[in-house]
Amino acid sequence: MISISTIRTYMFCPLKLYLEQNLDEDKQKDILLNKTMKELRIDLQDLFQRNIRRLRKEMELEEIESNLNTNIINYIESSIAILENSDFEYNEAILGEKTNNNEADEIELLKKELIEEANFNMKILALKSQKAMINNERDGTQIAELFFPTSMYSYLMRDPQIELVGSCDKIEIIEGKYYPINIKPSIPPLKGTWDSDAMELVASALLIEQEFDTEVFVGFVDYLKLGDRRPVVMDANLRKGLFKVMNEIKDIVNEKIVPDINVTIQKCVKCEYNKICHKDEDLE
Repeated sequence: MISISTIRTYMFCPLKLYLEQNLDEDKQKDILLNKTMKELRIDLQDLFQRNIRRLRKEMELEEIESNLNTNIINYIESSIAILENSDFEYNEAILGEKTNNNEADEIELLKKELIEEANFNMKILALKSQKAMINNERDGTQIAELFFPTSMYSYLMRDPQIELVGSCDKIEIIEGKYYPINIKPSIPPLKGTWDSDAMELVASALLIEQEFDTEVFVGFVDYLKLGDRRPVVMDANLRKGLFKVMNEIKDIVNEKIVPDINVTIQKCVKCEYNKICHKDEDLE
């Protein structure tokens, strides 16, 4: 079966997918870090949802922000501390070495980015909440569903017929309709979404349709750094594009076909395999 995470890697770079499949024996540490950060962002959404119920329509903006921010920073810091400790234990037990400074710096940078991201989204939610409470003459408990409809998080699904498996970051259920939501810490393009994000979303849509015997016409990508939600229409072209990508992934994974190098400097400098692909080139 092809997983949504494999589709994500392919959309980043087909050659990276090939190298992962054929060079790396153990990617568990990177997978654990990415999974932990994604789960932490989802937990923060739950905290905001709880905190919004504290709000009262007579509150000033500063008080609204203070209530929304309750336990947010403490939760981030305690979760990162657990991650740092588990990282240390992983290296000691499996690799026989202590966490190096580069890894510690990376985790500290992630914590800083996460706190900035949470503060930014808190301020946006505060403004929206204040406006909603004033316009509807309701308190936070009564407007919570406007911003946080009934949802399922990280719901694992599979479709044996099309050999696809994966979990959707969030599925919002509104009036019986299912809406897949991708949660991304990245900055969006000027218009629409990145192709890779749209491809992940349509994969989730197909799984939702099979799992819940329904139709999905639109999904959304939440770009957290800008607090922006972008729609993606699940049209025929996008669905055909997904099956084309899945066929190319099968060639790479099953047939060991080496894809061409697709040079994109912004991606290549961030990729752990750039020294293999660009032996004689300086990407800095």
